[in-house]
Amino acid sequence: MTRILLVDDEPDLLEAWSFALEHVGYEVERANGAQEALLAMQRRPPNLVITDLMMPGMNGEELSRALRQNPEWTHIPIVLHTSAHVDASAGTALWNAVLRKPARMDDFLATVARLSEGG
Repeated sequence: MTRILLVDDEPDLLEAWSFALEHVGYEVERANGAQEALLAMQRRPPNLVITDLMMPGMNGEELSRALRQNPEWTHIPIVLHTSAHVDASAGTALWNAVLRKPARMDDFLATVARLSEGG
């Protein structure tokens, strides 16, 4: 089963996206911020990470850089899910996909499916 680490500081979003992902068969671990995400990565790395950009403390870009710097995690796809304007081409070394909030459910799930299948 594909494991997804969902990182966001908004509990309602974590709940909604977790429910949607679990409903279609993914195993989801939630992290309420980047520090929790790093601890989760150390315990049991997922197959895919979905992170918000704007979070207190370490933001999603800093989290993504930390993940990319660890040789054990460089192969794990990262989706940036944010309401902030981000030049998707500028983050190609960090993110495998960028989804703008609010993302449409079908776009969100299609992106997850594509990346969890190695595409």
